[in-house]
Amino acid sequence: MSKLEIKLNKKVNILLTRPEKDAMNFSKYLDKNFFEYYLAPLIQIIKCKYEFDKNVDYDFVLFTSKNGLRNFQKIEHKKKIFVIGDGTFNLAKKNGYANVTNIKGDSNDLKIKMKPFLQQNLRILHPTSILKNSDLENFFRSEGCYYKQISCYKSIMINQKAEVFENFFKSCKDGLITLFSRRTAISFKKELSKLGLMQNHRGKKILTLSDSIAEEIKELKFEKVFVCSQPNERGMLKLIREVCKKEKLIE
Repeated sequence: MSKLEIKLNKKVNILLTRPEKDAMNFSKYLDKNFFEYYLAPLIQIIKCKYEFDKNVDYDFVLFTSKNGLRNFQKIEHKKKIFVIGDGTFNLAKKNGYANVTNIKGDSNDLKIKMKPFLQQNLRILHPTSILKNSDLENFFRSEGCYYKQISCYKSIMINQKAEVFENFFKSCKDGLITLFSRRTAISFKKELSKLGLMQNHRGKKILTLSDSIAEEIKELKFEKVFVCSQPNERGMLKLIREVCKKEKLIE
């Protein structure tokens, strides 16, 4: 992706709430001449110890986020690998995985795309977080497949830079807030309440990756909430451009 360069009437304040590594990577696409970004991760990713038997053969491997790839060992797998999103796809290719299929969407899209490939007794490996994924487990079980979740990381809801978060709300009259996941949205709500900032969001706009994230923060009653047309980084950059234009931030 190329850097987001658009002519603005003034610098746009933007709050980045993703885990620090992802937020830093995303900030590289925001031209510093046009954007003032506030880095305030609301989720921390921690690698977990896990057990994995390399002698067991799996038919398909799933990576539903970059965190699964980053925190799981590299394995030799020549059969098909399914991933969700461009970022996960690019990282899988960078890590040397071949025969990778990119699902553009969410877990529901993943189930639709995978269903034609499924047969009785196929073995599915899914390196992911410690949160049990009952939705995928039930889906693969209904198709007669064996689903193995490897819990290789955990995500903690924590405001690692509370002073930056608070400064954005108290010092910026307006600005954009990016929310990339439902879990981040939950953490976001908690922090607004804990820091007494429920009345400080006037003039600020929420940009989310999906309708489910927007629904999660509906109770906060932000005046304007925008949803990406594509649930990925490229879609968020496109949305930022569109919102800047719609809100007359572009000259």
